[in-house]
Amino acid sequence: MNVKENQRSRLTKMLFRDALFSLLNEGKPIEKISVRELCARAELNRSTFYAHFAEPRDILNEAETALLETTTAHLAEIGRGGAGDARGYLASFLRFIRENDGSFRTLLLSSADPAFRGRFMQLSMLQLVGSFRVSLEEKQEQYVYSFLMHGSLGVIQQWIRADYAADVAAVVELLLTLNRCALSELAR
Repeated sequence: MNVKENQRSRLTKMLFRDALFSLLNEGKPIEKISVRELCARAELNRSTFYAHFAEPRDILNEAETALLETTTAHLAEIGRGGAGDARGYLASFLRFIRENDGSFRTLLLSSADPAFRGRFMQLSMLQLVGSFRVSLEEKQEQYVYSFLMHGSLGVIQQWIRADYAADVAAVVELLLTLNRCALSELAR
């Protein structure tokens, strides 16, 4: 019976998450999404919502945490799997994004939580940027890493918006070229 309750709970949370993502993808800000609206979209009642969440933002926080955990596990697997070079790392990472399109499209493109994009990119791109092995002055380092991460995020967001029209290998080369160009200018 406990397994059934866990399955039911997971299904309920998934329905609420899907309803929230649907509203976010329609451009509705998280602050404007009501419990009533979520319940109507998920076709569940308010008491069911409150059995799992206190407010709609809780669903968003749970989805972000789950995506960060899944991404962390994937990045660790890349390192163990021998794709540790920059090309292999990026290619595997971009395929992972494409395979998990629904979550990434919503959480990286909607304005639900802009701070999430920063946490996500810091987690995922720090390893890549470190692989370029460029020595920077300590006072410049944070600015350079911020520039590279936000620029890389912009490329990835555009790739998602374009429904992954560009081949993974082409996006990998673009990201590597842009990041290397920026770093080589600093090394002069």
